Amino acid sequence: MQPVPFAQWELRADLVAALAEQGITVPTEVQQRCWPLVQAGRDLLVQSRTGTGKTLAFGLPILQGLPDGPGPVDALVVLPTRELAMQVANALGRVGARPALLYGGGAYSDQLRALRAGARIVVGTPGRLCDHLTRGTLDLSTCRTLVLDEADEILDLGFADELDRLLEALPAQRQSLLFSATLAPDMQALAAKTLRNPETVAVSTGLSVAVEIRHVAYEVHREFRSDALSNVLHVENPELAIIFCHTRAETEELAERLRGDGFQSAALHGDMAQAERTRTLNAFRRRQLRLLVATDVAARGIDVRGVTHVFNLAVPQSAETYIHRVGRTGRAGDSGMAVTFVAPRDAMRFRRLLASAKVELQVRPVPQAEDVRRRLRESYHGTVCRRLAEGVDPGLRVLAEELLAYMEPADALCALMGGDPAAQAVLGAGLEVPVPRAPRPAAPVVRSSAARAAAASPAHPGTRQVQVNVGRRDGLILATMVRLLRSATGMPARAFGVITLLPHSSVVEVRAEEAERVAHLLEGHPFGSGVLKARCLPSGPARAHAPAPRVTRPRTRTPQAPRRVRA
Repeated sequence: MQPVPFAQWELRADLVAALAEQGITVPTEVQQRCWPLVQAGRDLLVQSRTGTGKTLAFGLPILQGLPDGPGPVDALVVLPTRELAMQVANALGRVGARPALLYGGGAYSDQLRALRAGARIVVGTPGRLCDHLTRGTLDLSTCRTLVLDEADEILDLGFADELDRLLEALPAQRQSLLFSATLAPDMQALAAKTLRNPETVAVSTGLSVAVEIRHVAYEVHREFRSDALSNVLHVENPELAIIFCHTRAETEELAERLRGDGFQSAALHGDMAQAERTRTLNAFRRRQLRLLVATDVAARGIDVRGVTHVFNLAVPQSAETYIHRVGRTGRAGDSGMAVTFVAPRDAMRFRRLLASAKVELQVRPVPQAEDVRRRLRESYHGTVCRRLAEGVDPGLRVLAEELLAYMEPADALCALMGGDPAAQAVLGAGLEVPVPRAPRPAAPVVRSSAARAAAASPAHPGTRQVQVNVGRRDGLILATMVRLLRSATGMPARAFGVITLLPHSSVVEVRAEEAERVAHLLEGHPFGSGVLKARCLPSGPARAHAPAPRVTRPRTRTPQAPRRVRA
């Protein structure tokens, strides 16, 4: 669709001028597609990812038909988080609107003042909007337009009851616009009870990321992720970065750790007081903080220009979460980098995630201490060269020549650098990070599952292998296999040696004198809708054996190469 400039729209002159002042002259796809439909009074179900210009897609039609001057509420915009609500209110304010902003943690006095002043547009979060309904300070009986923005996130945060309360307070005859990044079944149910004969606008029907973003992964054990992150931060030296963690505790611990490593960092999570959250975000916007360590919920709606890097301390839970995270960088044509630290056990899941997100990945070795110190030495050399290029104070040159009259130049420089924190930082920077071992070569392909198991994991001296008729295609992973073994035998986890998980069976290494008893205890033990079958594999060189009988159940996963793990 060829964009039509705003100047050619049937748009109020003051709105066109306000957009032009911001350098906005042509619409995005979602804005151009929504405009005629909203103007015609249609309800809309819009699927569009973050950063596509959704605020103006609903804001411009609302402002176009808004009566002049103060009066009763004409439009209600509901968002999942206070940051998103503030962002939308600010965006509407830049085109001349004066909305009442109602969000949890904000002062009631300011919100009541805006409502009593006759704000015709109300922007808020579900909880605080319902609070005002309960207090009788918000009247929605005259509202003509309802907007649910980031509706999927509203549901994910558990605001379904609050939405029902708001819908009850709104007039039945209204226009409703629902914006969501996904159209999951719960979203379809919400649309069914909110919208009337809606028009569907799918601007982003699949997961996609900006082409300007480079995607990088470092494979590292979970317990060394913070060390690896510190090394990468030294090497990459990001101007402005967001680091995503799964929990509030992780954000606080990591932010404190990074401050100890000399980085300007702070945590951002949902349990922070609003005043503290606002101070932290403002410091990040003003570049007083270079690193923001955040949870997904707390970072939703953050709109800070110039973010150069996004770091995932661990693999995100879904491709959609990955897209939302990395979308904080690479905006408006700028380049960006998305970095993920991948534990070996998460590598397969991360590859599937990237396949869904349709991005190309570069896997890099984790920088080690010498890599960090080399990078800092280069940076220090550059700083000294820039100072020389700016010119040398004649008085300082005289003093330097006096010193060099009786000192060796290197000794004089060492004495001076001893008092320079930047030079001192070079000496102690960097950590040695253990790197996961490369996977072993695949075993030769043999016909029998027993022979495959024995070839892939030959028994150690004094041990014997027991084969069980369940494997990876039955949904087993190492942890569940160990729990199954303990449940069936009553033996502790340390009683089992190498466990080899095959697609249709598993092989467990135990002490030779215990093998027959373990096989007997496993035989007939309930598993799913069937029972286990077990047998001891012969000692000595692997021989071909018929595979053990399988538990019959639907197969949904693709067979994979054998994986050797130790319990």
